[in-house]
Amino acid sequence: MPKYKGQLEQSVELAVFQTRLATALNTLRKRKRFKMKDVARRVGVSNTYMTKIMRGQANISLSLLYCFCRELDVPVTDLIGTWADGSADEPERSLNDHAQNAPAEKTAASS
Repeated sequence: MPKYKGQLEQSVELAVFQTRLATALNTLRKRKRFKMKDVARRVGVSNTYMTKIMRGQANISLSLLYCFCRELDVPVTDLIGTWADGSADEPERSLNDHAQNAPAEKTAASS
């Protein structure tokens, strides 16, 4: 087996992951009715880099991923553990479940 095949497979998997992550981030951003430029400012990236992230063309750091999750109010584990890694069959539903449960959790915590 050629040596480059392993690297190619990893490259394809990373590209698929980046695309799924971008789709998840865009879905959450739109659901909250945030503009891309506002999210970019809040997480500390340029508008150009934000566009690349949202197109799945950028490899972001863990700290930046954490900033996105904090701003979009979604746990990192929900974002990458149920959708971006492909483990959820219905990504929209898993994100909807989080969105529906989040206000109830905050209300219960404040009581």
